[in-house]
Amino acid sequence: MLPLNSNQIPAMFNRALGLARAGKSREALDLFAQLSKLAPKRAEIPFHMAQIHLQAGRPKDASQLLARAVKLAPAEVKVWQAYATAVAAYGNDQARKDAKAQLKTANLGQRDRKAIAKAMDATQTSTARVSSKVSAAEINALVARINAGQMAEAEAQAHQLIATHGKSEILSTIHGAALASLGRLDEAEAAFGAALKIDPDYGEAAAQLGQLLLATGRRHEAKEVLLQARRLIPHNPIVLGNLGKLYHDLGAPREALECLDLLLKQDPDNRLALLTRAQAHVTLENAVQAIADLDHLERLVPPTGETLALGAVARKLAGDAEAARERIDAALKADPDSLRVITIAANLLQQEGAMDAADAVLRAAVERGVRSGAVYRMIAQGKKLAADDPLVAEMEALWARDDLPEDGRMDLGYGLLKVMEDAGDYEKAWHYLSRANQIMAKLHPHDQTKAQRDFDRLTAFLDGFDADRIGKVGYQDNQTIFITGLPRSGTTLVEQILASHSTVTGGDELGILHPMAFQAVAKTDRDGGTIADMTPTQLETLGRDYQAAIDIRVPGAKRITDKTISTYQIAPLAWLSLPNAKIVALRRDPRDNLWSIFKNRFVTGLHLYSYAQADLVETYRLFTKYLALWRDMAPDRIYEIEYETLVANPEQEVRKLLEFCGLEWEDACLDFHKTDRNVKTLSLAQVRQPLYNSSIGKWRNYEAHLSEMVDGLKGLDGVPED
Repeated sequence: MLPLNSNQIPAMFNRALGLARAGKSREALDLFAQLSKLAPKRAEIPFHMAQIHLQAGRPKDASQLLARAVKLAPAEVKVWQAYATAVAAYGNDQARKDAKAQLKTANLGQRDRKAIAKAMDATQTSTARVSSKVSAAEINALVARINAGQMAEAEAQAHQLIATHGKSEILSTIHGAALASLGRLDEAEAAFGAALKIDPDYGEAAAQLGQLLLATGRRHEAKEVLLQARRLIPHNPIVLGNLGKLYHDLGAPREALECLDLLLKQDPDNRLALLTRAQAHVTLENAVQAIADLDHLERLVPPTGETLALGAVARKLAGDAEAARERIDAALKADPDSLRVITIAANLLQQEGAMDAADAVLRAAVERGVRSGAVYRMIAQGKKLAADDPLVAEMEALWARDDLPEDGRMDLGYGLLKVMEDAGDYEKAWHYLSRANQIMAKLHPHDQTKAQRDFDRLTAFLDGFDADRIGKVGYQDNQTIFITGLPRSGTTLVEQILASHSTVTGGDELGILHPMAFQAVAKTDRDGGTIADMTPTQLETLGRDYQAAIDIRVPGAKRITDKTISTYQIAPLAWLSLPNAKIVALRRDPRDNLWSIFKNRFVTGLHLYSYAQADLVETYRLFTKYLALWRDMAPDRIYEIEYETLVANPEQEVRKLLEFCGLEWEDACLDFHKTDRNVKTLSLAQVRQPLYNSSIGKWRNYEAHLSEMVDGLKGLDGVPED
């Protein structure tokens, strides 16, 4: 492709606007991002990018872009008004403070400045409107019935008012709320739809419809409607609470926290918000914050089995194993039949390597009548089931039921896959797996094009990368060993080997550097810069912030491993911010690697590419492109190790690995399976065994079903010719 030039700017700008109007927001943002590089001083570019983010319910991104726009156009009232709207919707105190500091120096009239400052402080929780068809007294009487729990009376009264006065957005919304409370969900959905047809900008109707869609499991429809509601009434508690829960359910905990923080600022004792925020903090392994929310919740209401179990996970993350055990015992006593409690208890035991104890917890639940695909899956994946084990017949009988919910069938399918694989019945295994993956792909769709867009944006940002800066900038007092690669490639095995060294502590998948790095990148990118424009101070701060985070997560460790999978996507940022860290990249025969990914169920929201063969091939292709790029940029800064070679020649390969990491030889690194440490990934059972090669070539058992994957891999780097 030929390089862009300034003569193309008007046509590109109009094309980007057209894409935005057509609802193709992602394509529009990509084009605007290109424009911002060509014309970094044109305020209309970040202004229009911000409008897209505001429409999509992303006020944080919008406010950051508009902060740049007002610097470029400090006298434009329209830009300042948009900035005020975004800052108010974002609700972040520091963002508001920064915006007001900028406003003081703006070339605006006193009246405009005061109005904009007032708008920044606005907290819009409702839509201001007056009904033209019914009186305020009639509306208030309806709302009073709703608040008093008189749903049948409220529904009848609203129905009568609509019949006599005609439809209105307010009446239809109240009618819908009453219908929903009475369990008449189809009628409620129609009522909310009628309200939005009358006025698409009635935020309360969108909030109620989004809540209904979420409650009925239609998450992706709910997300679209709730984001519309957030644009209209950004501080509405119903919108923030439901978006927070939705983001958590979709595996997006950071987005969940943004919404829940705003809600809890308004209503600090909101119990559901406290519980959901604690869950999000646990997902992000923010142990201190999770414990604080759970303690607050327990001051409001007595602890439940779920809150006790969640508290056990948080205390385990905080390094207090004894308190974690006490809490999980209390959780099992308080609510022994809670699926959440059972699965958390079993998972904690499996992480410790106590497979028999975990199996006992799960089987006892089944004996008490707890029938869940998740429980059966954990039993099957924790221990090999004999063909005549009564549980196998139970699992197959449950699978045959027509009334089994899709998410339960999905979990059960992964469990039955494991049972059939262990029995050598690969056709049956494929039957269960293919159905489970179909359900997962349906419930959690994957945007196949996003990964390529991310790669393209990153490569553009790396323009001007100077390898000579490595070692001269960044935070010097950190020696983390990053272990990266695709999932199921052997990263957990290599971490266990390194964590068996007396000077190394296994950190597991910390997930810290990537979001920090991308926040720094986003700031530089918004200002039209590249990696060459990241200052020494900025890079050292990134490294120091990472060190501070791991000091909290892994206190007292001399040197840690960080097995965050996505590190292979940000290697140059690790080199510049942490020059004494090491990066070890795992490679594995992609047919085995992708097959292993394809047959496993990952945590909700992670690795969404893993349930379709074409998506897996595309993921592997980009993985090889990242590694090839890093080899070209700084070949001595990343160490690639082949899983098959490691298994075939363990001592030789471990010696080479330790040498790269600057570690002295220790026999314990070959006896890694004896190391007693928690393992949280899907490989928690494998790393407690000596090295074995039985997983090599497993894909061939399913070769007849994997033609899309095998054909797609042909010709890519690292694919054997046999």
